[in-house]
Amino acid sequence: MKLEPLTERHAALTFHCWQDERLYAFIPFDRPVNLGTLEKQYRELSTRRSPDGGEEWLNWFLKKKVDGDYVGLVQATIRDSSAYLAYFTFAAHWRSGFAHEGCSAVAEFLFRRRQVKEIVADIDARNFASQRLIEKLGFRQRRFTANVAVIRGVVSDEFRYVLSPADWQQVVMTGLGSARS
Repeated sequence: MKLEPLTERHAALTFHCWQDERLYAFIPFDRPVNLGTLEKQYRELSTRRSPDGGEEWLNWFLKKKVDGDYVGLVQATIRDSSAYLAYFTFAAHWRSGFAHEGCSAVAEFLFRRRQVKEIVADIDARNFASQRLIEKLGFRQRRFTANVAVIRGVVSDEFRYVLSPADWQQVVMTGLGSARS
């Protein structure tokens, strides 16, 4: 698997991947309605900075080396000394290890190259697969917040998970954070 920095050209390459409604079960936004909308979003994200300059936006597509298929996206938003992690695996590639591999590589990058003090992930309380993934990477649950949003007509609760450099080092030492071949 390869991490490929997001650019505007990815809109045409991945638009079809974002059309599967299953991707939006636990997130409070809708699928892109047309290619132009996605191109605009990617153009903004590819600046790698928020308009006010207070956040660094890092976004990578996960791409299989073997056939070049795009399998997902990993996002890191750096604010002060914290990074906020989000990730998507396209439905056709669920439970294939790509999210683990991508998030692991991004965590390594954030701690070693950006020297962040923590990585934070907010996970919908109903998303058990995502909770298992993030816990496998060494994140620890720090907070529960009820009634965060209404997603698809259902009230959503949320867990906040945090990964410290020490917890990440422990994961690396045990081999659980290593990328698959």
